[in-house]
Amino acid sequence: APAVMKVVTADQADGITLQADNKEMFYGDAVPSLTYSILEGEPQGTPELTCEATATSNVGTYPIKMAKGSLTNNNITLLDGTLTIAKTPLTITATSFTITQGEALPTYTVTYDGFKNSETEDVLIKKPTVTCTATATSAPGTYEITVSGAEATNYDMYYVAGVLTIAEASAIQTIAGDSKRADVYDMSGRRVREQATTL
Repeated sequence: APAVMKVVTADQADGITLQADNKEMFYGDAVPSLTYSILEGEPQGTPELTCEATATSNVGTYPIKMAKGSLTNNNITLLDGTLTIAKTPLTITATSFTITQGEALPTYTVTYDGFKNSETEDVLIKKPTVTCTATATSAPGTYEITVSGAEATNYDMYYVAGVLTIAEASAIQTIAGDSKRADVYDMSGRRVREQATTL
């Protein structure tokens, strides 16, 4: 059989293939500049690249679309890319406290670092849990305050523990706290109160 010859005209010979570069960003950051790579040929002009994602777009993947733009080549193959938005880091730190032995335990609190788009803890699907092994009768010392369990659509959680310091009560605080009867003396050694139950 005779060989088949394909005739390529001059305006078809300048075909090109362009690929939109894949990009990554954290939620809340500015969308990175959109770029492309030349896989084949020599483009005459510049393609148009668009992506619907913004700094407020939720975590996920978004297409980076290519259009002809100012390209004058005739055989054009344009390959889309992908923008991936990852969860942004959110640090939750337990507040540290110092109390005196016998005092009531504090109400544990946390601080946040890393919210984007003027958001607050209101965007959390699940608020963090703060716990400490200390009790109202714990001995003087230091106790770790731990944080865990927070959840959010667009944030990756990192936790920093706090410290509860229980200081030893002074003799006067012990007497006052126990309400036991005791004589009270001034700095010169003179007794100023007998069998007192409070100061």
